[in-house]
Amino acid sequence: MNAALVQLAAIMAGIFVLQGANGMFGSFLTLRMALENFSTPVIGLVATGYPLGFLISCLVSPRLIGAVGHIRAFAAMAALLSCLTLVFAAIIDPWFWLVVRTATGFAAAGLFMIGESWLSDKTPPAIRGKVFAVYMISNMSAVGSSQWLLGIADPHGQTFFMIAAAMFSLSLIPVALSTQPAPAHRQATALNVVDLYRLSPLGIVGAVAAGLINTAFGSMAPLYGVKTGLTPGQIGQFLSAVFFGALLLQWPLGRLSDRLDRRQVIAGVLAAVAALALVVALFGGRSHLLLIVLGAAYGGFAYTIYSLSLSHANDFASQSQRIAVSAGMLLAWASGSIAGPTLAGIAVDHLGPQGLFFYLTGIAGLVFVFALWRMTRRPSPMAAPFVGKTPTTPAAAEMDPRTSDSD
Repeated sequence: MNAALVQLAAIMAGIFVLQGANGMFGSFLTLRMALENFSTPVIGLVATGYPLGFLISCLVSPRLIGAVGHIRAFAAMAALLSCLTLVFAAIIDPWFWLVVRTATGFAAAGLFMIGESWLSDKTPPAIRGKVFAVYMISNMSAVGSSQWLLGIADPHGQTFFMIAAAMFSLSLIPVALSTQPAPAHRQATALNVVDLYRLSPLGIVGAVAAGLINTAFGSMAPLYGVKTGLTPGQIGQFLSAVFFGALLLQWPLGRLSDRLDRRQVIAGVLAAVAALALVVALFGGRSHLLLIVLGAAYGGFAYTIYSLSLSHANDFASQSQRIAVSAGMLLAWASGSIAGPTLAGIAVDHLGPQGLFFYLTGIAGLVFVFALWRMTRRPSPMAAPFVGKTPTTPAAAEMDPRTSDSD
């Protein structure tokens, strides 16, 4: 295990810096749009650019990686992402930002795809689960800790554009200097979404819900903070609490889902998300400390929806379908992610800042009812081992330690 981590240290360090920059910049961009007086629906529309670019990249980038190799593709994508970050500061216009945000989503997805396929290729099957756990802890820690950067400078200026661009460039250094041989890229096979729904209705609906909920929150939560009078530093603390909450509950809930009917755990998580979002909507503005506590609890449940849904879908998949299921689930997540920020923006525009959490309550509540209904349609399958995961690329499925059919 230690030897494997040493060999993978370079790519994991690069992704760690990339995740920190990506998390900080996404929050800052929403904050900056609010300060520029962009309308709430427009802020949501710009935010949809990232998952749209992400989705396109998942269809296109494998060919690029296969043509030029992992290290060269990583260098190209990191350079592109760094340049695009600076381009935001050149023209303050929502339509221009929508185009550039789509391009950043394209580049970021390519980088995640490269990193995860590299880890998959170079990790022995016997320890893939452990390595992937370290990878996820690293990612969530990077995203959570980077939110504290929001309080170090004036968000009206260009400092954060430069910080993010520098961090994206820094992510390239450990990868470019690595002495480890790069892997050969493995193409991921897509699965028809209709077939995936037939295989696991709750799995794919849960993936769409994860996109609708988590991308909307990530894009619009900074706006909630601005509209409720939080300082940039307080917004960063709130977001950091959410992501660290996600880090703490990812594995406990996953382990619980291995012991119970996974649908029961998914339903319980959705119920908790709906309840916590409603409490934030009604009482979150009364105390910053209360908001921090609620945010940590909310993040702990909300950011496990995709992991649990993916595991549930794999409960019905054969070994040969593992990667195809992951690819189809990612596309389902991206579809929800494209719609989520816009729908949440409309809710905020009509209901005020609390509209974000009323929206989250509604989506989680609807899927909770769907999960209860699905439990009446067929018996629980034999649970497949849970692998904690946030949606990044289909290549991550190759790191799944499950090796036996669970039809």
